[in-house]
Amino acid sequence: MGNGVSSSQTHQPEGPVPMAPAQLAAPAAGRRRVLWFHNKANHYFVAMLDALNAQGQAQYVAMFLCPPPTNSALMAIPQNSPFMFLGSAPAHDVAGRTLRPLQADAKALVQVGVFDMAIVSGYDSTYKRWVLAHCRARGIPVALFADSNIHGEFDGTVKSFCRRMAKKVLLRKIIAQANCILPVNSSGIAYWRYYGCPEGKLVIATYPSPVPRPEAGVPSAVGTSARIAALREAGLDPARRLLFTGARLVPVKGWHLMIEAFGRLGLAEKGWVWAIAGGGPLEAELKLRAGRLNGQGIHFLGVLGHGQTKALAAGADLFVLPSTYEPHGIVISEAMGAGTPVIASDACGAAIDLVEPGKTGWLFSNGSADDLERVLKAATDDPAGLQAMRSACRAKYESWYGQYSPLVAVPKVVDRLVAAALEPQRPPSSTKGSF
Repeated sequence: MGNGVSSSQTHQPEGPVPMAPAQLAAPAAGRRRVLWFHNKANHYFVAMLDALNAQGQAQYVAMFLCPPPTNSALMAIPQNSPFMFLGSAPAHDVAGRTLRPLQADAKALVQVGVFDMAIVSGYDSTYKRWVLAHCRARGIPVALFADSNIHGEFDGTVKSFCRRMAKKVLLRKIIAQANCILPVNSSGIAYWRYYGCPEGKLVIATYPSPVPRPEAGVPSAVGTSARIAALREAGLDPARRLLFTGARLVPVKGWHLMIEAFGRLGLAEKGWVWAIAGGGPLEAELKLRAGRLNGQGIHFLGVLGHGQTKALAAGADLFVLPSTYEPHGIVISEAMGAGTPVIASDACGAAIDLVEPGKTGWLFSNGSADDLERVLKAATDDPAGLQAMRSACRAKYESWYGQYSPLVAVPKVVDRLVAAALEPQRPPSSTKGSF
């Protein structure tokens, strides 16, 4: 059972109401309270939040910047964490619990709330930037969790130049207000360095993507019962070699590059299928582009459940993400955690950190169908080589995630920043010439 605030707990009338800090259960003695402002309750964030609270070092309270969902299937709900929705819609029944939204103007909660630290996911709204400024003014440590990627900043256009100049003004203030910035990968570190963030403020805390090691070690992609079951459930022939992609059907994912490369190489005739899990506005256009291969070598599976998507990624011979811009790409770490080699563009944040060409997959030049065709040929020409990569993929995932998992990085940052905030401030020296 989650710890959302219910009408039976508050005994307040229906409609938007202020939320008093007292309505949050006090954390256990010695535990710090951390408010985490996040756009919405998705599967990844909720799993991370519950896992952080299970560690017992601090109480992490989710502040979702949206109204409660009208349907529990639309949004994941924390099961072991306190949470609030900062929306103004009427109360809704979610998984048997009536959750009461906060007043639309949620600033009062932060102004009077009792907490030791805040974490803000992104700086894309006025409210998030206000939280940063307010915490700074009150002397409360605040960290910014951001998935920005340096590879989206330069395209040679005047528009890109103007955008960077505007960002330099905006981010100068944000960098000054945040005690720490938590990029999700090394491309994010490069982004914040470019905009002037001091090295000492940067700590990688990647997206949560725990992939348990199978009991029998890294699975084989061919012939396992799990793979056969996953392909049959998706309506695919288990006897075919499988390329898999899980992503939205939107332009930035670079679908046209992969359709072109797949067709040129004649992979369907060589026994390969490319299965795509996801929905979006380009579905009809992409099916037309696939032409005769639609339903024959290229299969659009639509939106699948998270579990089915992960099962297909684990059972694939190769995971492909041809995005022309990808701030991180959590699907890459999930695929590699299951032992599946990856092909991705060199603009994809997770791929830059996790893909070692020829060892755990391949990188291709962003936007180049020719270069994608080159690496795709190298991969599909050697299915046995793909099998041999699986142990290295899992090992690389474990090394990366073991160091930069938010379950490891975030508690360390909280301890460090809260301890620093509690230290008595030394009075300024009166010695002339001292700094």
